[in-house]
Formats: sequence, C-alpha cells, structure tokens
Amino acid sequence: MNITPDTKIADLLKEFPQLEATIIRYSPAFSALKNPVLRRTVAKVTSLQQAAKVGNVSIVEMVDTLRAEVGQSPLHDEYAQIENSDINAEIPSYRVTHHYDARPVIDAGDHPKDAIFELAKTMKSGDCLEILTPFPPVPIADFLTNKGYKVTISTTQNGVVKTYVKI
Repeated sequence: MNITPDTKIADLLKEFPQLEATIIRYSPAFSALKNPVLRRTVAKVTSLQQAAKVGNVSIVEMVDTLRAEVGQSPLHDEYAQIENSDINAEIPSYRVTHHYDARPVIDAGDHPKDAIFELAKTMKSGDCLEILTPFPPVPIADFLTNKGYKVTISTTQNGVVKTYVKI
C-alpha cells in the first residue's frame, strides 16, 4: 500500500497496525482511534487529509512520517502545496432551523452520515442545520461543501463540536 493523503485511516491501520501510535502522537484528537466504534465507522471513510484537518496538523509532515516508518520515500513535490482548511473557532450568527445530535448515534457504533445527508436534502434556502459531534466531522463537511452547502465547524470548550450547515 502506497500511503498518500487520500489513504483511508482504516485501510492504513489494517495494512500497517503499528502506525496507530504514530498517528495518535500527532494530535489528541486522534486518540479517538482507540475507540473500537469510531474505528469501525469513521475511520473507514476518513482519509489522512481529512484527519489532518481534524487534528490541525501538516498533512505532508504526517504522511511523510508514516511513509518513513514503513520504508516508503517522502511524498513527491506535487503534494507539497496541500493545505489544511481551517476549522473555525467562532460560532456563526445563523438562525438555526434544524438540530441533529450525532453523539448518541456515534456512541451506539453507527455512522450519522446518512441521516445528516437526508436532513440536509430537506433544507430550504436560508435554513441552517446544527450538528453536534464529539470531533470535527470533516468527511461529512467536505461532502456537504462539495454539494454546495456552506459549512462551518466550531469547536467548543466542553468537547462538543458544533457544525453549521447552511443552504
């Protein structure tokens, strides 16, 4: 397996289980990999690029470190320009019209993406969906952004991440 920013975390850890400790060292956010529920759900759909956004770390540095540990050469120059998008610290002043607490779904071992995507499809112009999660839902945010939604991820002090989806 060639490790790139597009490599899914679950695939990486299946092929190279010894890399779990290296990933967790990069950010406290990655300690969620120790949770078997999250590992079976979120890790399957999360790329290293998306994880780097969650952990607010350099994707090139992280991937090069992982590659070095398994004897692969550093990333090629075309990856040197990859940047992490910001996860906003401020809560926007949108009028929230829909709420979805994904934490119980995640705690039960399920993935909330289908429910969130279905709820987003029902939104009308001007609506805003607030999603509560224990970590930034970067794969979901990326998908919704690509579908034309405006997505803002805000971290809070009590470990709850609030994501706002506006159409």
